[in-house]
Amino acid sequence: MIRNVTGEGESNAGIIIRPASSGDAQRMWEIDQICFDPAIAYPIDFIYYHLLVLRDPAFCAWDGETMTGFVLTSLEKRREGCVVTLDLLEPYRRRGLGSRLIVMAERALAARGAQKIVLQAAVENQSAIAFYEKQGYVRGRLLKSYYGKNKDAWRYEKRVI
Repeated sequence: MIRNVTGEGESNAGIIIRPASSGDAQRMWEIDQICFDPAIAYPIDFIYYHLLVLRDPAFCAWDGETMTGFVLTSLEKRREGCVVTLDLLEPYRRRGLGSRLIVMAERALAARGAQKIVLQAAVENQSAIAFYEKQGYVRGRLLKSYYGKNKDAWRYEKRVI
């Protein structure tokens, strides 16, 4: 477990980030349902598949006994990782937790051999776009109807060493 030792301020005091386990899947799914339109949120079996079958790196943020968010990743191709989703409940956004989660995800993917990490962000999700660009992700091509009919996404990527 990692406690707030980064000097990020009182808003992160007491938040713990730890690797996700299969016992976290239900709450991860619930948070995903809250954070995303149900039409594009992941089904629970998708989360279990990544955690149990693929054993992909995932991390959960906890405020006491409450899971406040998570990041789920995958190693998509040889040397290419993917941030599948990064979800934070609204009261925990803009407090540095997303940055902590994505750094942990990047490190875990790099440890598995990823040299590049990709992700997708809906074109209308300006806060996510600003966040990922602040984290060093570079906008790539437009993915037409990625989230369904007329719901486009930008593909982002970042080189890791």
